[in-house]
Amino acid sequence: MLGRTGLRVSRAGVGLWQAGSRLWGTRGQLRGVREAILRALKLGVNLFDTAELYGGGASERLLGEVLRETGEDAVVTTKVAGFRTTVDSIVKAAEASRRRLGRAPDLLLHHWPPPFYVDVCRVVRGLEGAAEKGLAGYIGVSNYPQPLLARAMECTRRYEIAVNQVHYSLGYRVAENRLKPFMDQHGVALQAWSPLDKGALAGKTRADNMARRLDPVFRAVARDGELQRVLGEAAERLGVSKAVVAAAWLVAKGAFPLVGVRKRSHAEAVAEAARLELPSSIIEALDRASERYRTRWGTCYSELRWSRAVPGPLQALLFRYLLRGI
Repeated sequence: MLGRTGLRVSRAGVGLWQAGSRLWGTRGQLRGVREAILRALKLGVNLFDTAELYGGGASERLLGEVLRETGEDAVVTTKVAGFRTTVDSIVKAAEASRRRLGRAPDLLLHHWPPPFYVDVCRVVRGLEGAAEKGLAGYIGVSNYPQPLLARAMECTRRYEIAVNQVHYSLGYRVAENRLKPFMDQHGVALQAWSPLDKGALAGKTRADNMARRLDPVFRAVARDGELQRVLGEAAERLGVSKAVVAAAWLVAKGAFPLVGVRKRSHAEAVAEAARLELPSSIIEALDRASERYRTRWGTCYSELRWSRAVPGPLQALLFRYLLRGI
C-alpha cells in the first residue's frame, strides 16, 4: 500500500528518471528502456516514475506507449517542473503529461520546492486544481524538506499530500534525521530516488561521466571500503547482487526505491529487491556501515535547495530551452 493513497504497488519501482535524459539517444537505447519496462511488468513490478522534464517529455511518451500496448494497469507517478508555481501553469503541465502518457497519472508531484518568494500554498492549489480536473488521482511533492512539507500539508483543502519523493539511500541517509520521521508520523509515503547512488551501491567505482564526477555522494560511497565490504558480503550470503541488497534495505526501511532502468537486468533487480526480505542481522550490519551518512551531508534534508534562490523564469529557461529536459 502506497501511503495514504490506498494504491497497491510493488515494494520497489522503476524510475525513468535515470533513463530520461538518455531518451534522446540512439534507437538501441530507446529499445533497451522499452524492453526493461516490459520485463518489469512481466515480473510484477507495477510502480513507475517519470516527469515532464525527463527527456523533454520523451520518458512520459515512451512509458505511455508501452502501457497502452500491453494494457497493463500500472501505477504511474509523474512530476510537474518545480519552476511551475501558478495554478494555471501546473494544470496546463498536468494536461500535457496526460496527453503524453495517454492517461492521467495516479500521482502528480511538484518536482522541487518553489523559489522563496512563492507561497507553497499556491503550488498546492495548482496540484489540487489538476486533481479536481481528473488529471491525477493523488497529489504530492518531491525534494521538499520537513518545514516545507509541513507547510504544504497545512495548505491542502480537498486532497492530502500522499507522497514526498526524495534522495534516500545507504549513502545518503539525511532524510532519517527529521524528514522521514515526520513523514512516517503523518502517513506520507517516501519514494526514494537515486537508491543506488548513481551505481556506487551496485559496485560501480569509476566516475565515467559528468554526473558521477560531480556527485560527492557517488565518490564517497564508491571509495567506502567498509560499506562496500558489508554490502558485498550480504550479497554473497543471499546470492543476489549488491544493487538488490541496497534497494531491499530501503524497502526494509519502509521506503519505495525507484531504481533507474536502461536494460532488462535492471528491471530484474527491481523485482528481486521487491521480493527480498533482508534478515535483521544484515539490516543491522548495513545500518552500522552506513551510519556516517546520516549526518555527513548535513542533518536537514536539503537536496535541490538551489531552487529556492533561483527565480522560476530562469529555471524554466535553463531546463526547457537550454537543456531541453533533464
